[in-house]
This record gives sequence, C-alpha cells and structure tokens, in this order.
Amino acid sequence: MQIPGIDTIWNQIWPGNIADFPKYASSAAHLFGRCYAFTESFAAYRTRPNAEQAQWVINYQLVRGINLVEVMSASATSGGRGGLRGWMKSEQFPAIVAYVNRACYLLSQGRPGASIAVYCPTTSLWLGDKNTDPNFLQMARQLLERQRDFDFVDEQSLNYILKLDKEGLRNLSGQHYQTVIIPSVSVISKTALDRLRQFSASGGRVIFLGRPPSEIVEKTFLKAAGPVDIQWAVREPSGQFTDRVMEALPKPDVVLEPSCPAVKYLHRRWRDADLYMVFNESNEKLSCKATLSGEGRVQLWNPATGNIDIPIGISSDKNRVHLPLSLEPYETKYIVVGVLPPNVKI
Repeated sequence: MQIPGIDTIWNQIWPGNIADFPKYASSAAHLFGRCYAFTESFAAYRTRPNAEQAQWVINYQLVRGINLVEVMSASATSGGRGGLRGWMKSEQFPAIVAYVNRACYLLSQGRPGASIAVYCPTTSLWLGDKNTDPNFLQMARQLLERQRDFDFVDEQSLNYILKLDKEGLRNLSGQHYQTVIIPSVSVISKTALDRLRQFSASGGRVIFLGRPPSEIVEKTFLKAAGPVDIQWAVREPSGQFTDRVMEALPKPDVVLEPSCPAVKYLHRRWRDADLYMVFNESNEKLSCKATLSGEGRVQLWNPATGNIDIPIGISSDKNRVHLPLSLEPYETKYIVVGVLPPNVKI
C-alpha cells in the first residue's frame, strides 16, 4: 500500500495483551521511505473503551511507530450507520483528537532512530516451523522491555532494499541498522545470508539468537543446501539476551535506571534535534533516571496543549543528557533534545 497500515479490532490492543504487530506497518514505512504508518482502530471492539482506555490504545500504537490514525465510530454490524458512540460522544473526545493530531505530526517528522533490525522468519513460517513464531515474538517483546527499539526486516528488504555503506545497512528513509538479529529459524535464503556475511565483514553485527538455519535456499526449497559455517556471526544457542548478546548490540539511545519494562519509547531524528516519545503502559506511577542520546536543550513538548516547557535537573556529557523521569499511569511525554525554537522563552 502507499501507506503501510494495520487494523486493530476485537480488543487486540488492550491492557494486559501483548500485541507488537503495529511495528510491522511502521517497519515497512521505514524500509520503503514512507512518512506515515496508518491504523484503523476500534472497529468491532468487543469491550467498548472509555476515553482513557481509547487514548491508551492509540498511544500503544504511536510508540510502536504508527503516526496516522483513523478512529472508527460505527459498529461492524450496523452497516456503517451506527454514528458516534461510546467514548467518542464524551467531552474528552475533541481533546484526544487534538492530542493525536499534534502527536502524529511530531512523529512523522525527520527519520526513524532505531539502529537494530530483527529478521522476520517468513520462509521458516512457510515451511510450518511452529517454534519460530513464538520465539520471534518473544524476542521482540524482550527488546522493547529493555528499551532497545528495532525494525523488522525480511528477505525482500535484505535482498533488494537495504544498501550497505560505511554506517551500516541503510533503508530508503536514510536510517542505518548497525545490528541484525536472527531468531530461531529453520531456513534462510542464500542471498540474504551472503548479504549478512558482507555486512558482518564491513563491521556490522549479526546475531543468531537461538537455533541457526539448517537449510539454505538458493533457487528452490527442494534443492536447499545443508547448514553453512556462520562463525563470522555472534551466536547464542540459548536464544536468551545474555550479557554477551547485549554487549553486541549498538549503544542504546535510551537508558532507564532502574529498569522499567513497562516504559516504551520511540526515537525520531530531526535535522536539528532528537525527539523521544516515552509511554508508561502500566497502571502504576513510575520514576527513574533517564539518559538520552542527543545534544542541546532538553524540552518537554506537550501535544495535548501545544506548550513547550524547559525541565530542571538536567545534566549532559558526551552527546548524552541525563534527566529525572516521572510518569503517571498511562502517561506519555515527548522529550526534544536539540535547538530551542525561536519563539520559546526560557
């Protein structure tokens, strides 16, 4: 599609559910150089959300790279004649829409900041490898809980889209991947494997997390070759994010102390600043010390009001800023590190 997108229905995205599939659409947008990743939300939700729950569902998608939102108002059984219902009739609806408009504008600017690529094991799934899917999804969840953002890549992007240069594998958005993680797989194409070997030889990191491929496909699956030597890659047969694996990842652009698995973030690189969306997905207040990559003035941009505030208690060193971070239940913060807009008074 011109705009990669998802559809969230039947409470797929809901407190207590783990649903990282919005990253499929945002990853496709990043790979193909598209500004937007789209969602159609709330159609056929079995439990109709209130305003707070609806905003949680939207923020859950925004922090995973969605930045264009269609809110569905009619039930699937009404033939499109249901009209506004539930939370959309509340007094909070206009304010939420204003927030979403500003937030999506901010999150569509610049280019994505993730430097980790996670291989989507499509070919193994085609062959009925039932163990690949849960391992793959668990790995994605663990990365997000460690504040290590990523994009999904696949055979097509490895073989034809990503270009190797001195900074890593570059996609059509101008974003560079410095590390590619391969989950447990049974098969991979020879073209993709050769590309990964070249990437490793040029200084990139390739990590086989779990079972390495036993079959290498060149022309057809029927004539797949046996296992090949992958000594050039980092290998972790346990499939766990051990200390060795974590050390092989790029330097993180967000570090929280103490660890806060419920906090997710999204990083966008602007021409003269870095934008971080930070979201507390839990129903508990969380406080920690945050270290963010970037240089310049730290600012809090509020899409709900349009205001920009300058926080206190900030320190910096070597292109990193340190600040106290306090998040109420389900709260988001938009932190900009960089040049201060000319109309903002200190």
